[in-house]
Amino acid sequence: MMTESREFGRSGWILVAVMVIAFIIAPLLIYINPPYLPFKFAYIVVPLVPAILLGATAVWAAQRKT
Repeated sequence: MMTESREFGRSGWILVAVMVIAFIIAPLLIYINPPYLPFKFAYIVVPLVPAILLGATAVWAAQRKT
């Protein structure tokens, strides 16, 4: 029988760092220094970048290491 390691290793900490960027730093940057762009771009497209990064990192962290 194969035992599975459930460690919170390097990939887990990278995921936590990206979550902090996506949920705390990116919104604070938009709030403190709003982009001088149209509303739709500033508040829809700008947060999309950390969201895509978060999704890609989550998929990478969830991959089974063999």
